[in-house]
Amino acid sequence: MTKVESHSQLFDHNASVGKLLFLAVLTVALCSFGPMSIVAPVPLAIAFLLYGRTVTFSLAAISFAVLWAASIAVKGFPLFIAGMYLMAFLYALLVAEIVFRNINPVKGLTYAGLILVVISGSFLIAFNRLSPTSLKGEISQSVSTVMSELKKQKVDSSEVSGEEQRAFDEFVSKPEALTNDIYSSLPFIIFAVSFFGLWVSLYVTLRNSIIWRYKVLYSYSLKDLTHFKVPDFFVYPLILSLVLWVGADYGLPVGSEVIGRNLLYCLGVFYLFQGFGVYNDFLKFLKIRGFIKTLFIAFTFILASKFLAILGIFDLWFDFRKFFIKTKKDEGDTI
Repeated sequence: MTKVESHSQLFDHNASVGKLLFLAVLTVALCSFGPMSIVAPVPLAIAFLLYGRTVTFSLAAISFAVLWAASIAVKGFPLFIAGMYLMAFLYALLVAEIVFRNINPVKGLTYAGLILVVISGSFLIAFNRLSPTSLKGEISQSVSTVMSELKKQKVDSSEVSGEEQRAFDEFVSKPEALTNDIYSSLPFIIFAVSFFGLWVSLYVTLRNSIIWRYKVLYSYSLKDLTHFKVPDFFVYPLILSLVLWVGADYGLPVGSEVIGRNLLYCLGVFYLFQGFGVYNDFLKFLKIRGFIKTLFIAFTFILASKFLAILGIFDLWFDFRKFFIKTKKDEGDTI
């Protein structure tokens, strides 16, 4: 269990009421801004570490109540922000508990990620059983709505080439196929959202540990998270997933393709973390730091996440980090 430094007052000069309210407002703002919602748990996680469980629980309850009331009383106020806030709170709680309990970040990520997968999976199963419309029906309705909106935008746009027209028509003409793909990929989607979202929150929280380390003693650093190493035995389920996926075209049951694809992508999440660690060390080796390094990381995650996962797989055999070590002779030292 982590030892916490004692303070005579609940709020000191480093953790004021104003900063607490700022963290609350920042969380709501991030929840309402599309792609940035992935880091929405970070302000709440920092609030947990600075102000403790009781204060942050109370803050989150009040904030959620205000968002829920606003979605009912204010016309046009989106209800999804309250739901996003609730999810951000859960992620933040798990991140904070990893730090409070002084758990190795990789071990904590594994346990907390499995908790999120179980919670999310249970929620979807309950929704599928209790909702008048099945889960697949809800997905189908959402897909149909998106398709209708795309068709409307396409009609309004006159700058469409013939090839783009054919590709678009082929895409919108098969809503059932898209619905089936999404529904069959739900295990991977739940797994990826749970683990990747948690990893991002933990990464950003540890990277900004200077904000909260005076309050909480944590024995690990960001390096312990970025040096993520997939166990060697993972190669066996990796091979199995490829056999199932490819074997569906060579006599295996049709369902094996779905199982193999979901298993491969779930394993790919862990190899993505390992590949990122190698890539991060490579950027350090090139002495790329600061804002430029942040841009490199952001663009690589967005545009080449599969490359990072493949890099993580090959790192099992090649150990790329050993090539990033500069000897003293290489650096110009004579000793």
